[in-house]
Formats: sequence, C-alpha cells, structure tokens
Amino acid sequence: MPVPSDVTSLQRFLGMANYLGKFIPNFSDIAAPLRKLTHKDTAWCWFQQHQEAFDHLKACLSSPPVLSYYDVKQPVTLTCDASCFGLGAACLQNGKPVAFASRTLTDTETRYAQIEKELLAVVFACSKFKDYVYGKPIMVETDHQPLVTILKKSIHTAPARLQRMMLRLQSYDITLVYKKGKLMYVADTLSRAPTTNIPVSTAENDSFEVMSVSVISTARLEELRKHTGEDAMLKKLTTVIQRGWPSRENQLQPAIRPFYPYRDELTVDDGIIMKGPKTVIPQSLQNAYIDIVHKGHPGADATKRRARSIIFWPGMSKHITEKLSSCSVCNSTKPHQQKEPLKLHPVPDLPWSTVAADIFDWHGKHYHVLVDSYSGWFEIDLLRDITSAAVITKLKRHFSVHGTPHILLSDNARQYTSQQFKDFAKQWDFKHTTSSPEFPQSNGLAERAVRSAKQLMERSHRDGSDVFLNLLNLRNISRDQTLGSPAERLMSRQIRAAIPVSTKLLEPSSKPAMQIAAQLHNRRLVLKRYCDVSSRPLTPLSPGQVVRMQTPKGYDNLGIVKETCKEPRSYIVESNGVKYRRNRRHILPVAEPPPPRPQDDTFETQNAARFQLSNASPAPDSVPPIMSHVSRPHETSPARPSRAQAVFQGSVSSPYVTRSGRISRPNPKY
Repeated sequence: MPVPSDVTSLQRFLGMANYLGKFIPNFSDIAAPLRKLTHKDTAWCWFQQHQEAFDHLKACLSSPPVLSYYDVKQPVTLTCDASCFGLGAACLQNGKPVAFASRTLTDTETRYAQIEKELLAVVFACSKFKDYVYGKPIMVETDHQPLVTILKKSIHTAPARLQRMMLRLQSYDITLVYKKGKLMYVADTLSRAPTTNIPVSTAENDSFEVMSVSVISTARLEELRKHTGEDAMLKKLTTVIQRGWPSRENQLQPAIRPFYPYRDELTVDDGIIMKGPKTVIPQSLQNAYIDIVHKGHPGADATKRRARSIIFWPGMSKHITEKLSSCSVCNSTKPHQQKEPLKLHPVPDLPWSTVAADIFDWHGKHYHVLVDSYSGWFEIDLLRDITSAAVITKLKRHFSVHGTPHILLSDNARQYTSQQFKDFAKQWDFKHTTSSPEFPQSNGLAERAVRSAKQLMERSHRDGSDVFLNLLNLRNISRDQTLGSPAERLMSRQIRAAIPVSTKLLEPSSKPAMQIAAQLHNRRLVLKRYCDVSSRPLTPLSPGQVVRMQTPKGYDNLGIVKETCKEPRSYIVESNGVKYRRNRRHILPVAEPPPPRPQDDTFETQNAARFQLSNASPAPDSVPPIMSHVSRPHETSPARPSRAQAVFQGSVSSPYVTRSGRISRPNPKY
C-alpha cells in the first residue's frame, strides 16, 4: 500500500485501521500522529513521525493478531470492491482478515462499466483466494446492489462480458450479498490504493476478458457505433454507466432517467450500449430498426416480440405500436372487425306501428315483402317491375287496409331512396328509416320475413299446394299463450280458414298490449344475450378522422369521416371523391395521413350502376347521392350502367348514361 498523498487517502487508511483496531494493541497511541493530520485546521505535512506511525500500522495489519490463521472449520467471507483504477479484496473469518489482495486495473479494464468492474473484483477475489474458498460455500460482499440482482438471473440474459465473468464463477459456491460502501472499510481502501504489479495469471485473464463478441451484423455495426457516439443522450448514458449509477433516480439528468430501472443490465461494449444481450438503439436509427423487424408485416404483436428479443430503448413497444398503426399494408389486410353488441329496435306499443319492407327474388321473379314488428304479420306481393312506382302502389294498398304506420324500415335500394318515395312518405305521413349499406342485420325484421316468405313459397311449390292458403294457416298459428297468433295481435281475432271452428273463436277479443310488448321485449333480450357473447363495442368515430372501409379482402379504401348519420352506428365516409354510408363495423380507424382530395367530387349512387346527372332535374326514380345498397366498398370510381344492365334490372324507364357519356331518357311508353 503506498504512502497516503492527501487527507482523503489517509482517512480511508485510518477507516480500515479503525475497522480492525480492536485486534491491534495500543491502536490509539500508534494512530495518534496520523489522526492529527485529518483535523480540519491542520495543514498537510508528512514528517518522519507520520511515516513511522504509518509503517507501524501496516505491520500490525499484516501480522498477528490482526491477520489470523485460516481455519478450515470456520465460514469464509470475501469482501471486494472496485474503484476507477484498482481492485481490492480481503478474506475474512469471524471478522478477522486471513489475507489481503489488491491490484491495478489494466488500460482496457479502466474502460469497463462500473457493474463490470464490480463483478471483475468478485472474480479477482475468488481467483486470488481460491485455496481458501474452493469447494465450500462462501459469502461475498459487494457494494453494488444491481450486481446482486443480475447474478440471480439466467446467465444468458447478461451482457457478453458479464457472461464470461459469470462463467468463471461457476466453479465456486458463492452467495453474493449487498453491503453499503461506507461499511466496506477494508475492500474500499485496498481498491483505492492498489499494488501496481499485475500477476501473470491476471494478465492472461484480461486478454480473455477483452475478447470482442459481435452480436450485430457487420454491415450495421459501424453505423450503430457511429450513431451511438453522436447521440447526446447515449453519450451521457455511457458516462453514467462507466462511472457508476447514483443511488436515486432524481440525481440523474432528466434525459437518461428512463434508463434507471435497467441500470443493472446496461453495459458498454466497444462503443455500443448493451442491455444484457440486447442492443440499445439511438434515436436516429429507431425507425429504421422498426422497419427491419417489421419485414413481412407480421403484425404489431409479433413485431414487438421480435424487437424485444434483440433491441431496446425506453418506450420501444409504444413507439412500435404508433409507427405500425400508420402502416397501410397492415391496415388494409387486417381481418374484419368483431361484431358489436346487438342494438335492438324499440318494441312498438301498437299493431302496424313499425313495419319493415324488402325486395327479394324467387325463381326469377321479384317479390315485395312487408312485415309488422308487433304482430309478425307479413304480406307478399309479386312485382311486375321493380321501380319505385310499383313498390309504392303495393304499399298504398296495404296501408289503406291496415293504416299508415309510424315508421317504415327498409334498406337503401333505389326504390326506397328515390325522390318519388320521399314524396310518398311525406304525403302519407310516416317516418322512413334506412339501414346501413352492406349491413342487412340492421334491417333484420324484413330479412327474417324474406326468409319465412321464401320457405313458404318453396314448400308450397314442392307439394303443389296453394301458397295463399298456406299463408292463411300461418297467420293463425299461435306463438305462445301471451302473444297468440299474428292475426290475433293485428286484428284481435282469429281469421276463418278451411277448418270448421266455433263462432266464438272468431269473435274479436283484444289481448293486453302491455303484456304483449313485455313478452316481445323479453324474447328480444334473450336473443341479444346469445348474440352478444362474441361481440365487443367499438369506439365512436368523429368527423375528420382517417379511416379505412371494409372490402371482401380487407380494408382497401382509405377515406375520411365526413359526418355522423342520424341512424345509430352509421357514418358518411368520403373516399377517392366518392361519399359512402357505412356501418361502424365496416370502418377501421387508422393513424395514416389523410388521402389527397380529388379535384372533381363524384358521388356514389344507390344502384349497382352508379351515375351522376349534371345540369339536369332529377327524375322521379333518380337516385340522390350518398345512399348505396349494393355498391361494393372496393369500388373506387363510379361505374355507369349500360342499357343491358338497366333492362336486366327493370329500370329502362330511368335515365342512364351511355358509353359516350350522353344522358339517355327512354320513352316511358316503351
């Protein structure tokens, strides 16, 4: 141990001597000259008396009774410490030193991180005192608490250099414990005043320790090292790692505080910061490395799992989520969204108050179905053509018999969204509500009636019976004791059929409307309970939000929410200059930049063939913009109907656009 050169080094030596002073006879008298030099008002001067006291104390520390003989039956404790330039260790039994050891760090070792120096001190102590500790359990004291944590983990999770040191400790049965640095008098003093000679065995070990293991491809290794050296935050982090972490997080600069929870895993290897086996990526390269681990577009979760296994920076998972949320390829190929909880239509209080209508095709002919929500009574009509006028004529006939309903539910077929139908709804004083395009579930009442009508007609066709006689029988079938039959709910009586019945059964007898409404509501709640098992609610959208619309292959159409419809869960979305109405389930919110707006806005029509009439007054069956029934979300430009399509759809009386762009209005006479 060299002669102390200042008061601080002398205080460390006296601290070590005081710790062992109970074993030194006349310790106070021997250390008195040295103790006077540590007084506040005493000038530093090193005379002969100080040198004699120093030499006397050194002799006492290195000879009995302070330095005891090794006892194989007594437990062994190793205390070790590392300073910025030296290592110190002592072998203790019952508080008495058996042996001291210290050495100076090599030039390479001085550039180790502090946690690496502390583990190197443990390796040095075990190697130096191998004759005392080999083959028996020992306790090793260290003042570096993160080292205790990292040695409890699997060896493969440690950085490469620490792994090599930990491998050298595998032949020893050690228990590493933490002890405050101010209480480690012996090891701390030895590490700050080490001997200058380096044993041959240590030099050999050093050459083994500095072997470089590259965990990164050579193509990017130099780039990563360069950007790490230029990153201001990582430069500060490198300094803290090499000098040691403070005891509290608030003692760090705010920029590197996020790294504090990982301080026991951070090391510097050849200019690159490592967190265990993972590489700490500078901010300038983070987006590039996200793109690398996202090759093949495996999805956000898979990308994060891949990134967590090889790279690291604070908030990496959040950063990956934000970046991948704007990936157009991932967004456009996402699976269709899960269904939302079933939203029930209100149960009407009166018969024929809420009705639903739809058009269906059976055996090459078009039919119109009209069903009452309260009674379940449905009407079937053959349509000679599928114009608005034909549909309105059928509705007028039924409304004149049963009365005008309060609400009519339908889809967005052009027969229901034409100006002629709007005038009809206004004249007959009922509210017309349409479902979201591509979402028939919203008009489930009419869809279920279509199914019942098709089953009735098909079964009647197969057995050759009269379909209307069969329909009469269905209208008399009671659903349960409370609800009764559709005829009883609508007309408060059974209707006479081919079966002889008592006259009393045909007399009007009204059922309590409140009980029927309650029973219908309970049945719908049961249906909702089963339907909602595999559903989840979706967050509402706001105007101006960037979204993608569902197509059969995913979400190909990028657009912007323009407005919220009055119907629940329905929105107007503009994509490629075309406005669509879609249900919330068919809209996926994304974090992509908004699409460029075309110069000329066009509008989606209600028909499969969409067109736009410019500078022309709307015809009775013309289609207003926005409404669409059978248009497909993947269509990005409006299509024009040909004459053959118009004839096939039964709409030759409607205006259509020819291939040359001319608007043709056929003569209604033909």
